[in-house]
Amino acid sequence: MPGQSASRSAARPARLWLAAACALAAVPGAAEEGEFGQLVVAEGAEETFYACTACHSEMIVAQQGKTREGWADLLDWMTEEQGMAELDPAERDVILDYLAAHYNTDRPNFPRR
Repeated sequence: MPGQSASRSAARPARLWLAAACALAAVPGAAEEGEFGQLVVAEGAEETFYACTACHSEMIVAQQGKTREGWADLLDWMTEEQGMAELDPAERDVILDYLAAHYNTDRPNFPRR
């Protein structure tokens, strides 16, 4: 803005960011970054986080809404078509249980940010 000092102009983005962060913090159920990013902390979160974030962010997972069968099909596709390493069957079951419980078609844990 003409006539506005450089320091006031530079401070505006920081104030806007702070206001947005405070508003988000006030929203009930707003997702927080945790040890496993946006993923819900529950049994299977660690295995899911490390298996999935080897190739993409956990937000890709959190945005999905699939049945257990849909998740299984997606893991098959990633292994067969995208070069994902095949999971140990026990680890695959843990991951599928986790995904079906927390990222099913009703998407109860979809990050709302």
